[in-house]
Amino acid sequence: MVTSVVNAGQDNAGFEEGTYDYGDVAFAKAVLDGSDVADWLTNRSGEVDGLTFSLPELSSNCRWEHWQSLGYARYGTRFTMPHTEYTVGVAQDRPQSSMSGTPLAGAGLPFFPNEWLAFASVLLDDHSGTFNENIPRELMLVRIAHPEAYIGKVRVSSSAITVSVDGKDLDDVQLQVSSAGSDHEESVSEPGDVSVSISGADSADARVSLVRGRECLDFRTISSRWPDSLEREGIVYEPSDLNERLDRMRRHGESETVEFKQATPDGYKIARAVSAFANGRGGTIIIGIHNDGEVIGISNVPRARDRLDNIIRNSVSPPPTYKLDTCTLGKRKVIALRVEPGDDRPYGARGKGGIRYYVRHNATNWVAEPEEMRKICQPREPRNRSGIYD
Repeated sequence: MVTSVVNAGQDNAGFEEGTYDYGDVAFAKAVLDGSDVADWLTNRSGEVDGLTFSLPELSSNCRWEHWQSLGYARYGTRFTMPHTEYTVGVAQDRPQSSMSGTPLAGAGLPFFPNEWLAFASVLLDDHSGTFNENIPRELMLVRIAHPEAYIGKVRVSSSAITVSVDGKDLDDVQLQVSSAGSDHEESVSEPGDVSVSISGADSADARVSLVRGRECLDFRTISSRWPDSLEREGIVYEPSDLNERLDRMRRHGESETVEFKQATPDGYKIARAVSAFANGRGGTIIIGIHNDGEVIGISNVPRARDRLDNIIRNSVSPPPTYKLDTCTLGKRKVIALRVEPGDDRPYGARGKGGIRYYVRHNATNWVAEPEEMRKICQPREPRNRSGIYD
């Protein structure tokens, strides 16, 4: 079986090359010239970082699709700018093989319970552990980025939509924003943020696009009906105050950065959530909300805050940077415990069996596997801190 992913035209900053040879199965990540990939297809063989391989007879059918928006392309993978996608398959009469469920292990190599998760983690940088198995088989997947002009983050507030425009060629590019029958268009000649005033933007549907002449270069669709799914498209809401932001979190539900607790629970449950958030992207634990989003409230706020302080100071090692806020949702008091991404990783939760280290996958806290431990023990990249609830 040959499964390859080639991403062309993107910035390689932060890309980590490497070879993972498990004997019968091997993976390689490398930065190559386009001519190398062309030679693979022509000669039906190639070499990457000492690994030699051969390709089966290719199909005469070369399918292609044009993806124009940020977010998830096929096979659950993320591509960060407009791109054209090509899939080159093997001959139709060749029997299809499938990845096995055999664990992959080796000294100095990350362990994976099966080849699916290894493929997702190593080649597609999907470490969620819930990867969709609908990935390419017996084919080469080629994505060619179009970095000429594209949309970065889109920030939505109650009064405006702010669009981050980037690209290498912004000549004659127009930014268009349409919402509630109101259309706005202006020229953009250099990368930067463009803010468009729209009353009630955070509760309306909108479309944002970059066009040059009759060509659409990139676009986003903002849906007020499905706001919880927009973050992966680079669209974020900026509520005017903390109460509004927490209420939006409540309506969206638990996620990789949000957890609900009906009351101040067993200290270890809080400690492991704090550990997971500090080891990852940070997150918010809202005390006083049922896991279905119903607001229960906290009857004795001062006592609950003291207990949370004690849990973090005594049960999380080392104590991370955090903040406690008391807010009102539906006339009931709740406590928001915001945990910053930590600079002193790894952070562990101290229990009866000693200290355990946790990571966050989707809306669940998991004990860190050896490869995850190696990753969180590495120094964190420098980052800008613009606010504890960003």
